[in-house]
Amino acid sequence: MPAAVPPVHRRTIEIEVHQADDLLIAQARLRDTRPWHPDPARVLLHDMQLALHVRTPDLTIVAVESGMNAFPHTECPLIRPSFDRLVGLSVRRGFTRALRETVSGVHGCSHLHELARAAGPAIIQATLSAADARRRGLTPGAEPPVQREPATAAGTPDGTGTPDGTETPSATATPDGPAPSGPVVSGRQAAALTGTCHIWAPDGIATRKLAAGWRPGFDPYPAPPLTAYEGS
Repeated sequence: MPAAVPPVHRRTIEIEVHQADDLLIAQARLRDTRPWHPDPARVLLHDMQLALHVRTPDLTIVAVESGMNAFPHTECPLIRPSFDRLVGLSVRRGFTRALRETVSGVHGCSHLHELARAAGPAIIQATLSAADARRRGLTPGAEPPVQREPATAAGTPDGTGTPDGTETPSATATPDGPAPSGPVVSGRQAAALTGTCHIWAPDGIATRKLAAGWRPGFDPYPAPPLTAYEGS
């Protein structure tokens, strides 16, 4: 499609997940626009926000905040309190079904419902991102530390240490940061992902790769085919 042809409709959904102590806070925003509309006041059709505060250990929603900045009917914001019913739900498997039973159709708002549905998988991904940051000794949102050039044992008098006299690390650092330690994907995280797509089918590709030595976050991205792991 030529770039000069304006879209008939544009929908954008943005989700950011922040960590605060033992909470993950997913902030989601949906905007519907009609770029072609001659009236600037009618270009923006929907602008809605939803924040889910999720307890990290069990991924249970403990608080919900919603907002409507642009909406087609004066009565639209009246449905916002209904989304407080999300408190107590877990964003693990079954979350989409729970949303349908709780805030879908005439019992909710289709746009806030869409934000909640999209935020669930983003929160699951955030748990993996946070775990990856911890393994690397990094703080999410902070500037990564400046990494020094690795010293070689050949530059030391006895060949057993670094030039400054410190002991040679027992683990080898990866190009992306410190060497991994401990499980790369915990059993709880793998359970949350199981059944979410064909890759994470029970006893599927991802599970078999993990068993064969796949290290998410440290191995090449995208991960090599299964044969590269099981054939080694």
